Amino acid sequence: MSELADPLVLLSELPDVDPLDAQLAMMLVRRGHETADRGIAVALATLLLSRARREGHSALSLRQLARQAGDLRDGSAHALFDSLPLRVESWWQEQLLASPLVGDGQLVSPLVLRNELLQFHRYFVAEERIAVRVRDLLALPAADGEVKRVPGFSIITGGPGTGKTTRVASTLVAMASMNPALRVALAAPTGKAAARLTESIRLRIEATSATIGADRDVMRALMNLEARTLHRLLSYNGETDTFRRNAGNPLPFDLVIIDEASMVDVLMLDAVLAALQPGARLMLVGDHHQLSSVEAGDVLGVLVRAAESAPSSSRLPAAVTRLTQSHRFTEGSGIGALASAILEGDPDEAWRIGHDPSQSSVRIVPPADTLDALLAPVLPHLLRCRSAVTVEEMLDALESFRLLAPEREGRRGVRGLNMAVERWLSRSGVNVTDTWYHGRPVLVTANDYSTRVFNGDIGVAWRSEESVSVHFRGLDGTIRAIAPGRLPAVETAWAMTVHKSQGSEFEDVIVVLPTDETRGMSRELLYTGVTRARHAVTIVGTESALRSAIMQRTERTSGLGARLVV
Repeated sequence: MSELADPLVLLSELPDVDPLDAQLAMMLVRRGHETADRGIAVALATLLLSRARREGHSALSLRQLARQAGDLRDGSAHALFDSLPLRVESWWQEQLLASPLVGDGQLVSPLVLRNELLQFHRYFVAEERIAVRVRDLLALPAADGEVKRVPGFSIITGGPGTGKTTRVASTLVAMASMNPALRVALAAPTGKAAARLTESIRLRIEATSATIGADRDVMRALMNLEARTLHRLLSYNGETDTFRRNAGNPLPFDLVIIDEASMVDVLMLDAVLAALQPGARLMLVGDHHQLSSVEAGDVLGVLVRAAESAPSSSRLPAAVTRLTQSHRFTEGSGIGALASAILEGDPDEAWRIGHDPSQSSVRIVPPADTLDALLAPVLPHLLRCRSAVTVEEMLDALESFRLLAPEREGRRGVRGLNMAVERWLSRSGVNVTDTWYHGRPVLVTANDYSTRVFNGDIGVAWRSEESVSVHFRGLDGTIRAIAPGRLPAVETAWAMTVHKSQGSEFEDVIVVLPTDETRGMSRELLYTGVTRARHAVTIVGTESALRSAIMQRTERTSGLGARLVV
């Protein structure tokens, strides 16, 4: 398409455009043999849809498309786009529907436009399958359980300490007592979450079985359950980017339970549902107020919200259990009150709680002028780390606190905060130029089943004489030492992103808000960061930054919700 060559190249020169999004748009239009004028429209739409997918959306509405395309045009010096009515939704619908690259979902096409939502075909069909499969599961006859009759599809959602795991354990014990041959799979999105689920579910099952006097053989089987990552559950093949477990080779389980389901994306839930054998049940467990998956889709949130708006004829509302009473944050708890104020979108109440002298669990402090001054809230913890003389003491000190930031880069991002801590350590005599310096905390960023360390695990480098090992504490309290060379990818972890902190808990959390009042922050992110704390949380930021974060909601565009309530 020589007539399109120059105009399409201009896409990569637009402001705030990722080269990969521009390349995808150019490749699609050139291979689709589009006409010049319509090709520009389809290319722009593809570029913006690709950007939206990277930002976690599985769809883009025509309204969003028109607004974002107009914003791109306004920030560009090229006259090419001036004559196009980019802010007119009807123009977009006309151009897209006339393109052979865009269909309505009935036949295969790269892009799908239906109900004024534009999607890549892969996400359109995934959401279609999810909606159909969920309705099929809801139609299954319910299995008896202690808490209530368990449908083919169910959701347990609630904040930290509301008893989600206890509810799952009691349901498991009741179902297994009535059906000792019940085959159960426990899974989670990350290795860290899977390990935590294994230990926590065993503790709850043991307590539940002691209370009701369950059969010993049944309890032995349940106590042997071990959670796996979703990729491992579905036997992911990295060479072909496919799952060996699918509709033709289903999972051999009667019940699949997925914890931390807020982190599950559209394509993963589609794969899980496809791999369920006929008659199998699925239970999703998580906090739908937390941050969503880093990939496209907010499936847990969409499912819960769809249940709230479903017609009376729908079975979805009855499948959702909301747990609201927190056993971690007692009545009057500053952390619990702050979390509630954030979720309710009340920045005035959040600010008041953070400055209430009658409680000590929540503080809101202004940002410091220098990074060294920024470390003031965490200084007692750093001194405790420096004074540790054993691995156990160092891990105790390290696990008692964490600096959290919404972004990786920037002076107040994870990288800047880690550098500030290491500058402080350097002045106190630590040779931080050594990659594995004594006391360095590391965050594992990949799963490694050979060493049994997983994405999200935190360890500490510890030197003895001439050797150095990285020590990890398991949920059962045991400590393992691993040579640095055997570890998968790791990064320094004095500070970490709020996203990376999901599924973890710390005694004392310090959330550092960015100086930019809107960039990188949202109500869901702040809530997730605050609820990582067990006993105390400090928010470092201005009132305007706090207010902006609470008033900005993370809303991901999706076609799933509308399909669920049909």
